[in-house]
Amino acid sequence: MRILLLAAAAAVTALSGCATAVILPPADEAAAPGCAAVVVSLPEELGDGSLPQPLERRSTTAQGAAAFGDPSAVTLRCGMPEPAPSTARCITLGEVDWIEVAAEEDVWTFVSYGRSPATEVVIDTDVVSAVTALEGVSSAVARTELTGACS
Repeated sequence: MRILLLAAAAAVTALSGCATAVILPPADEAAAPGCAAVVVSLPEELGDGSLPQPLERRSTTAQGAAAFGDPSAVTLRCGMPEPAPSTARCITLGEVDWIEVAAEEDVWTFVSYGRSPATEVVIDTDVVSAVTALEGVSSAVARTELTGACS
């Protein structure tokens, strides 16, 4: 599913010839006040100097969402269901714990853990490393309510 989201975003951009809004389905709780705080706090670009050029933020068709790169290499959707305790790999970047929920080829998906509302980040690791992408959005996601932490 996540590969389809990134592929659809790339196809829309390729057909239009310019950076149009990225089509994303909204998360179930995208209208939560915490999601507004996340979206307004996101950076205008992602990159730590390891990329040839930073990934610029683009508009999306969904509330509580963001995309970076043209075509989109990183998508973010706030308002996802909070993940249950898990034995999945958990990494901490900044003040946010992230659970890896899927890795399909070069597209990895992470969901914030112990945060309400939860935020999903889908990353094309052929373009940007997962650490670079998650570090770039973690300070914004840290604005959501802390409800737990990875053990």
